[in-house]
Amino acid sequence: MPQSKESLETLLQVVLSLTDSLVFEFDAGGHFLAAWTRSDSQLVLPREAFMGRHISEVMDPQTAARTLESIQRVLARGEPERFEYSVEVEGGRRWYSADATLVPDRPGVAFLTRDITRQKTLELSLLQADRLAALGTLAAGVAHEVNNPLGYLSSNLHFIEEGLAEVRRALAGTPGLAPLVARLEECEEALDEARQGTTRIRNVVGDLKTFARGEDTGPEKEQADVRRALEMSINMAMPELRHRARMVWHVEEVPPVRGSESRLGQVLLNLLLNAAQAIPEGAPAENTVEALVRAEGGKVAIEIRDTGHGISPENLKRIFEPFFTTRPAGVGTGLGLAICHSIVIAMGGELTVESTVGQGTCFRVLLPTT
Repeated sequence: MPQSKESLETLLQVVLSLTDSLVFEFDAGGHFLAAWTRSDSQLVLPREAFMGRHISEVMDPQTAARTLESIQRVLARGEPERFEYSVEVEGGRRWYSADATLVPDRPGVAFLTRDITRQKTLELSLLQADRLAALGTLAAGVAHEVNNPLGYLSSNLHFIEEGLAEVRRALAGTPGLAPLVARLEECEEALDEARQGTTRIRNVVGDLKTFARGEDTGPEKEQADVRRALEMSINMAMPELRHRARMVWHVEEVPPVRGSESRLGQVLLNLLLNAAQAIPEGAPAENTVEALVRAEGGKVAIEIRDTGHGISPENLKRIFEPFFTTRPAGVGTGLGLAICHSIVIAMGGELTVESTVGQGTCFRVLLPTT
């Protein structure tokens, strides 16, 4: 028995309510003909704002062009196709998957559209995790290649230091050799600086390995040393910081916090890099990035402050949204702060931000202690 138009509409609404999808119909020229949704709250715009209008009046030029091309291909070939697109909305950028197909006895092309923002966020998070894993493998190889010759270098520097000290002591007090003794002392100071340099190299390689490891395992890693995580992050961020601002930090004696130390290091490194990139290069003496750690009501508070350009109120509301970025297209994914927020929440903490345009920004991490 043929079904009435009303019963088909009801069936479609039931299907949409179960799948949380939207259906749009376009004519061959790219004008909106119809829209079916579980609720109008799913729509980016009110129906009256787009029904009958051309897609180029509603969507950004790139998405409109891709949709129009899809309409024309489906009409020409008669075969369905799928593509993904994103839309800037008040709550942030949303990603969608669209399946385009012909509809029998209707003039245009229908698009079954699903919101895949959560899936897209997860995919990019996993991609970042893969990159960190690759970085960890690279760091392990670098550590092996660097630490072996570094061991020889450290041992030989120590041997030379001891030898020069013996010669200097033997010559001390010998008439006429005071300039030579002074010269030996200068050599010893230079060797001490070289030895400190080897220690610095070893620490940097160790920090890189710890940061890139991503996940800590074992019961001994269920707590994080905040000072150690911050020191590691500052060491990693210094190449970006030193040409932009002075790094100032103060750490009170605080208990360990719950969670992964390397994950905490990733959060702090991201916040430090954001602080550095908010300050133009060229005047480090005039700008400051400051890190403060203190106990606060049974928790540990970590603040990263900068004297950069600040964040506008409209951007501040969206700063932790996935894919939101104020950087030019192609520079960054807009996931850094969103992932930081997720990591801090997973550790049972809070990540907040305050900013004044023209004065600077303060990110604040509040974490429970063990």
